[in-house]
Amino acid sequence: MIYPKIYNNFSYIINKKTSLSIILWIIFLIISFVIFIIISLKYEYYLYQSYFGYVKKIDDSFYTIIYVARDKIDELSKSNLLVDNKEYDFKVVSISEEYFAIDDKLCYQVILDFNLEEEDKIENNIIDIVLKNNKTTIYQELKKGIKKWKS
Repeated sequence: MIYPKIYNNFSYIINKKTSLSIILWIIFLIISFVIFIIISLKYEYYLYQSYFGYVKKIDDSFYTIIYVARDKIDELSKSNLLVDNKEYDFKVVSISEEYFAIDDKLCYQVILDFNLEEEDKIENNIIDIVLKNNKTTIYQELKKGIKKWKS
């Protein structure tokens, strides 16, 4: 097959004019990519985990019981507990040895001790608990996701 002379001509390929719209799109993509990299490295935000817990009276004290996924157990000690946008100091009383299957996830029963409000101290009362984790960045979360995906 014989190719046209323009494809064999090196000076023609080097001196060929590129469309202005193509150059603008390439510049726009490079700037967008750089901005995304900067934001993913610098912007920090909190991760939140929401749980429904219930109040249980054990030995004349009120405790809250939640079910936590197996991979989130380690993050409990590093978290802050929020109930109705109020932050509480809490202590993990116990973590069950057996696990439960909830929504196709393996969960452990965790008993938490913190100062409940008087209106919440009712047996089997459902409480919306939010655990506020440490600050993270998009880059760190992408790194964690890739590690989980590889394994």
